[in-house]
Amino acid sequence: MKKHLFISAAAVMLLMLGCEKSKTLSTSDEENPELKKQTTAVAAYQDNTVTNFFKRTTGANAFDGAFSVRMADGRDVWLNNDSFYNQLNTANNTLPCIFNNHNTTLLQPANHSWAPANTPTLTYLGSPTLFTPLNSSHWYWTTTGVEINGAAYVYCNEIAAASGGLGFTGVGQILGRLDLSTNAVSYTTLPALNGINFGVGMIKRTDGYVYVYGYKPQGSPSVAVNIYVARFPTSNPGSWTFWNGSSYVSSATSASVIGSAPSSGVFVSWVNNKAVMVSTQFNLQCDQGTAIYGCTSTSLTGPFSSQQVIYNIPDRNQGHTPFFYTPVIHPQFTANSEFLMTYCINTYKPCVPECVNGQFDPDSYRPRGVRVPFTVLGL
Repeated sequence: MKKHLFISAAAVMLLMLGCEKSKTLSTSDEENPELKKQTTAVAAYQDNTVTNFFKRTTGANAFDGAFSVRMADGRDVWLNNDSFYNQLNTANNTLPCIFNNHNTTLLQPANHSWAPANTPTLTYLGSPTLFTPLNSSHWYWTTTGVEINGAAYVYCNEIAAASGGLGFTGVGQILGRLDLSTNAVSYTTLPALNGINFGVGMIKRTDGYVYVYGYKPQGSPSVAVNIYVARFPTSNPGSWTFWNGSSYVSSATSASVIGSAPSSGVFVSWVNNKAVMVSTQFNLQCDQGTAIYGCTSTSLTGPFSSQQVIYNIPDRNQGHTPFFYTPVIHPQFTANSEFLMTYCINTYKPCVPECVNGQFDPDSYRPRGVRVPFTVLGL
């Protein structure tokens, strides 16, 4: 299979722009007796129930991304990228070696059931790819989002095929509005963003604004990124302003750095009255790291505390660790003073072949769930 077919949105933007314990939880956060009686954990741990939620036999079978948006009625929209849709061979639990959709969307019920069968893959006019550019030769990778007036607003990176390099290039960004009554998506044009990818976190506050977080590579030889924040009023999602260190201004060229992360695998959310940033160790293939870092700020505009390791991924295949990325905080799923985080893995190549006899292991391309106790980051 061609190399470019298994690179996520987060990993793509990095390449283009920049260079324990295990515990099974059941049903929902709110209705899980085991979770309620569990004593406070001292370390982050894999949540097998959430991990198994992504092991789906129908609809979207395997994917990366796994961003989420809590809707006003309690349902959760899950936004995924490069996806295998209805391609699973249930006889041997394998997939073909090439996915067939660039984005898919799941809708989890308001009771927050983690049973995969209760969360369908949405379709529009028969297609599971809801977010589509006007240029049919391009595609969208969906990222962070927020609920406004009953709709999900989603930051989309527009991607096009290209000769040379990895076989693709970023050509723009746009804000999509998903109407769950019809599954139709409409779009709002964004202002010039000065090369900042604002797809790594949205926080809706009670002041009438949505705060949007982005990154931009520091530049060679560094693999680290700088973090920025913009905002828009919920009444006008296309009207963005950018934090310049003292106020919000109209031009992204005046945006100030509010923090940094070791790679573009980064996400910012609001948990227990603090801004929380998580990020992955820089890696591009197998055996290049396992660490996920975290830091906090009491302000939406930073500064952030020092980065600390909050989790080391346990995934192994034949003794090798995978390419991993896209840590995402899901602040709507908090109980027992813990927050839910997911990350994605994308095969163990080149250490372990990804496609053997035309068959692909779906579990090498599915998100994982992790519970992070508040005490880990002093929340």
